[in-house]
Amino acid sequence: MAVTAPSSPPTDESALQTFGYRQELHRSMGRYASFAAGFSFISVLTTVFQFFAFGYAFGGPAFFWTWPVVLAGQILVALCFAELAARYPISGSIYQWSTRLSTATFGWFAGWIMILGQIVVIAAAALALQMVLPAIWPGFQLVGGDPAPTTATGAANAAILGLILLALTTTVNVVDNRVLARINSIGVTAEIVGAILIVVLLLTHAEHGPGITFSTGGQGGAIGALLVGSFTAAYVLIGFDSAGELSEETRSPRLVAPRTILTALTAAGVLGGSSCSPVCSPLPA
Repeated sequence: MAVTAPSSPPTDESALQTFGYRQELHRSMGRYASFAAGFSFISVLTTVFQFFAFGYAFGGPAFFWTWPVVLAGQILVALCFAELAARYPISGSIYQWSTRLSTATFGWFAGWIMILGQIVVIAAAALALQMVLPAIWPGFQLVGGDPAPTTATGAANAAILGLILLALTTTVNVVDNRVLARINSIGVTAEIVGAILIVVLLLTHAEHGPGITFSTGGQGGAIGALLVGSFTAAYVLIGFDSAGELSEETRSPRLVAPRTILTALTAAGVLGGSSCSPVCSPLPA
């Protein structure tokens, strides 16, 4: 009796061909580079520093509890994205997934909405340089005057710094994905180490007890205030699907992309929630 040898698992290239694509991009991204793609888009330190005051102003110290609630909801979304990334390991993520789950027209709209959303988010993150760089060194205030973002000179300088950052990042993206992966991995490693150090420093210099997280800061309509404050976590914990967007440049994307989507979101949620805790904040209750 003849025995049929089991077929070997499909290669990344053959899997791509089943979707009507020919392998043209370099598969030079490993697991950590894929994780870095999702984590860097979330950009924990940038967005937490940008929006901590917003959540605190509306919800008081109790807004901290919106963080695990939002994280739990986003994990449910990430689980769906992870399943889709494993099923459709091709670049384009939301556009590709929507097209194959529905119609090309629906995918077209989903793709454009994603592009518009990324334009807004990336521009907002670029403008956030004004909150950090002039405070580190006055030389970053290229437009003389008040560096506060709410002033005319601060807003103008924010636009200049943002344009410089966008030009640099666009150049890196155009040059080569291996260069992008290397720079992104270095940046993410530095951000993770920096976030951990900040959390440790805040915890060792805590000025409040855990009970402060049950205070709404005297806000009326606590539920409504907390809902508004939850936009802080909602704004931070987005973009984790970026790991799936680079599937055609990732080795073994069916295995790597789903795991890195979940890992990036979980790491960002833990680090962001820890650094966002009012227990460690010097702000009054």
